[in-house]
Amino acid sequence: MTLTDSQFIEQFENTSLNPAYFNHRGHLRLVWLYLNQYDLTQAIEKTADGINAYANSLGASDKYHHTVTEAVVKIANERIIEQQPTDFDCFLTENHDIVTDLIGVLNSYYSPERLQSKEARTTFVEPDIRPLAGIT
Repeated sequence: MTLTDSQFIEQFENTSLNPAYFNHRGHLRLVWLYLNQYDLTQAIEKTADGINAYANSLGASDKYHHTVTEAVVKIANERIIEQQPTDFDCFLTENHDIVTDLIGVLNSYYSPERLQSKEARTTFVEPDIRPLAGIT
């Protein structure tokens, strides 16, 4: 069964979404949907708060990583502005690196030590290799 975007968001927000729908592609879908509904600041807040709540509902609070979450939203936002993809599938096609090697993308901004720090897991830390565009 395929979920519509509204079903996906509704089930995610009320934490009833089947975890099978919230793999890496599901995380990117959430980011895409929020960036297409909200400004960058709101999209970051909704994504971060939502993923944290969803992880907690599954008993996986140790899986949530705030800096990774915020950085991915900022990178996706920058690319959406630059590329103007017409839909989510187009976004995925144009951003193959985010789909297949997100850690590699993040490592172009962050040293592993900084990204895996305790502080980075709970709050946003700025990159130490190159800045995120921060386009709003």
